[in-house]
Amino acid sequence: MIITCDAYCNMGYIYLQQPDKEMIDYQKEKDNQISRYVDPSLLHIPLVVDFNRGKLLDDMRLSTKTYEKAVDDEIDEEYQNDLDEQGYMTGIELNLSKDKLVHLLENKAFVVYRTEWKGLPSHLVTLDVDHKVFDSSNVIYPLNEKQDAFVIIEVMGEYQIGLVKALLTRRNDLYPVEYLLAPQFILSEYTL
Repeated sequence: MIITCDAYCNMGYIYLQQPDKEMIDYQKEKDNQISRYVDPSLLHIPLVVDFNRGKLLDDMRLSTKTYEKAVDDEIDEEYQNDLDEQGYMTGIELNLSKDKLVHLLENKAFVVYRTEWKGLPSHLVTLDVDHKVFDSSNVIYPLNEKQDAFVIIEVMGEYQIGLVKALLTRRNDLYPVEYLLAPQFILSEYTL
């Protein structure tokens, strides 16, 4: 999974689906400074088998609206999250400073859990620390009517900004575990 951070403007992007080869080559060419701030042993995403993780989601509200419809009606996006034509999230644009990225890596926020939810095998991809991901006030939004992929959203403040905290999926074709477990953390400190 490719996770980028532009420290100059505190912007990040998480590629939930593997981008095309040109984008991968472009990201590899960037001047990556992550090893200056994070021990290389922390630059991985583990696969953890934990069937109890799915039970923690039962305390959250499952929305009857898809994520896309909810963005129009009840929540707003921090920036622009990208969806494909079927509503599956391909990427997340977020406020991500260098310090926040280092904090997330040092606290092992990025994990892929093999779990079970509502009686079905699933993968849960966490994008924040545990207490933020598994907060019972978070809302689970299906990405489309098929209900085979969901996002866990923390709703913040008076403007109801929805921050993506995790992806829950049964779609290994769209969100292959092999891709999710092969991270590229890219920290750019380019200044004008």
